[in-house]
Amino acid sequence: MNKKITLLPLIASLLFSVVSIAQKTSSLEKLPSIGLHGGAMSYLGDVKGSKGSTVFTYWKPAYGFYLEKKIGSIFGVSVNGTFGKVSKSQLDEQLFANFETSIFNVDANLLLDFDNGKVINESSLFAPYFSVGFGFLSFNPKGDLENSNGKYYHWSDGTLRDMSEVTPGADTNSTVVLRDYNYESELKDSTTNYSKTSFTLPLRFGLKFKLSPNVDARLGVAYILTFTDYVDNIKSGGNDNLFYTSFGLQYNFSKAQPKKDDRYKDFDFSSLDKIDSDGDGVKDDDDLCQNTPKGVKVNSKGCPLDGDKDGVPDYKDNELNTPEGVAVNSDGITLTDEMIAARENMRDSVEVERRVFKADDLSKDDLDAIQREFAAENAISGSAIPEKYKQLDTDNDNFISAKEVTNAIDMFFEGEVNLTAKDLHELIDFYFEQ
Repeated sequence: MNKKITLLPLIASLLFSVVSIAQKTSSLEKLPSIGLHGGAMSYLGDVKGSKGSTVFTYWKPAYGFYLEKKIGSIFGVSVNGTFGKVSKSQLDEQLFANFETSIFNVDANLLLDFDNGKVINESSLFAPYFSVGFGFLSFNPKGDLENSNGKYYHWSDGTLRDMSEVTPGADTNSTVVLRDYNYESELKDSTTNYSKTSFTLPLRFGLKFKLSPNVDARLGVAYILTFTDYVDNIKSGGNDNLFYTSFGLQYNFSKAQPKKDDRYKDFDFSSLDKIDSDGDGVKDDDDLCQNTPKGVKVNSKGCPLDGDKDGVPDYKDNELNTPEGVAVNSDGITLTDEMIAARENMRDSVEVERRVFKADDLSKDDLDAIQREFAAENAISGSAIPEKYKQLDTDNDNFISAKEVTNAIDMFFEGEVNLTAKDLHELIDFYFEQ
C-alpha cells in the first residue's frame, strides 16, 4: 500500500454512508446520533511484557468519536474513530524489545441493538449492543533504544548496560543503565520495508444506559483485529491486535418513538367532532338533550322546543299555551285547585300507613317479614288484587305495599297511570283491607 495515501479521503468515504442519510433532509430527527468515548487501549502481539503482566498492564489512554444511524427496528450502521497509543516492553535473559506507536483507527460497522422490541423492550433503561465492521489503521512504531548517555546494550543476565557484552573488558568496565522511556528511535525491519497502514476487523460489545430520552451512556469493549504483524515492528508469524475498553456519551437527535398502533391508521378522529347521534342537527359535543326523537324540532342546544315554557316539550304537551307560572302535569295540562287538593288529600290518607311502617322504627328484615306475612294471609284467604291495580304490584308479591300506593298517587298526577281519583280512594281502602 502506498504510504503517501492520505487519511482524509478514506475517512470521508467511510463517513459518507452514514452522513448521506442526514443530508437528504434538513430535519434534525433524521441526523445520526453522535457520541464521544474515552478509555484504555492495549496491544496483543509479539512483545509479551514482563512476567505476570496482563492485557491491561501496559494500557495507554485513547479517545474517539462515533456516528450511529438506525436503518430499521433491529439494525443500524455506525462509524467509529479512535485515537491513542499502545506500548509494551520485554526485558529478560532472552530478549530486550520495546515499542510505542500512535494509533488511529476508523471503521464502518453493522450494529445490532438488543432493545428492539423483539429481544428486549424498547423502553428498557439498559440494553446490550454488538457490532462488526471493517476499518483502516495507521501506526508508526518507535523504540526506546538509548538515553542521553548513549545506546542500551542487552546482556544475557537480563540487564541493560552501556557496553556490549562481547566487548573486551566489559565484565569489569560496563555499567548497568536505566531506561528513560523516551521512544526516540524510528523502528524499521532490516529486510522488509513494511506498510504502516492496515485494514482492520473491529468487533464491539457493550451496554448502553438511557440517561434521558436523548442521551445514552455506553460501556464497551472492542477487539480490533489487524491485517499486519508490524504494529510492534516484530514479524513473528501472527498479526497484532488491539483491545480497547471505553466509556462514552451519545446524543440522539430523535427521541425514541412509541410503536404505532396500525389498527387506527385509517380512522379519521376529526370525524368524532361532527357526530350527531340523534340526528337533530346539533353535534353531540354541543347537544344538551341527547336522544331527541326523530323529527322533533330543537333549539340551538339540541333540546326540544317548549313554546309555553311549562317544562313539557311541545311534542309531549297537550296544552301548548299554558299561562306562565302555572303548575302542569306530565302532559303539560294545567293542574286545577281541585286536582291539587285531591292529591294532597290522597297523600294525607296514606300518612298513617307511612308512620306505622316508618323505616326508622322497623328494620328492613322486619318490613320484609311483615310483607311476607300479609302476602301469605292474602293467599290463604283467597283475596286477590283487583285487575285494575295489578299493574301497581311492581314486586309481584300479590300485595299492594305503602310504597306502591304512594307511587300510584304520584303516577296519577304525572299522567302515567290510567286511574281516576275514585280509583285511588278505593286503592287506599283496599290497602288497609288486605
